[in-house]
Amino acid sequence: MKKVFFLTLFTLAGMSLVAQQKQKAFELGVHGGWSSTKIYVTNFHTRTHWGYSAGLLGRVNFDKGLYLEPAIDYVHKEVVLERSIGDDKLRNTSIDVPVLVGVKFLNFPLASVRGYAGPVASFLLKPIKVNLQPMAGAPVREVSSSKSMFYLRAGVGADLLIFSLDVNYEFGLKKFSPDMSIPQTTNVTLGIRIF
Repeated sequence: MKKVFFLTLFTLAGMSLVAQQKQKAFELGVHGGWSSTKIYVTNFHTRTHWGYSAGLLGRVNFDKGLYLEPAIDYVHKEVVLERSIGDDKLRNTSIDVPVLVGVKFLNFPLASVRGYAGPVASFLLKPIKVNLQPMAGAPVREVSSSKSMFYLRAGVGADLLIFSLDVNYEFGLKKFSPDMSIPQTTNVTLGIRIF
């Protein structure tokens, strides 16, 4: 009799947990993460350097696992310019606004796996300044010819309870300046749903 009672109790508790995890029409969360950016600069060897991001995201859930995910993020990216006498860093600090469309292709009550893609509008908080002369000690000058950049982003993510993990790749739709290649970034972010 005790076994039946405890089995019934655990079954009801599990059903209650699954019911609480029912997909909401709108979700709000915070996320942050790391990035690795590649930009090639004329007359320099460059190497990637870690950057970071933090921000707020929303998710509007539709039928059949489709969703829309807008966000607003503070983003800092760096690329190292290698010199014979001391390296220099090219820094990009911006407010990014991605608007991603996704689909949950594995959707369980407590977990899901999803894919997504969409545009990212990026607004520089300050001009990108660096010494683009091969010799150290040359004057630092502004190298960004635009205060905004647009990217395309695509990636995959997994949700477990209130936590999410995302890995995505984004590439710029234009150059910051004629001396630089189109930026390419790989991002890894961790998120927590707060609503």
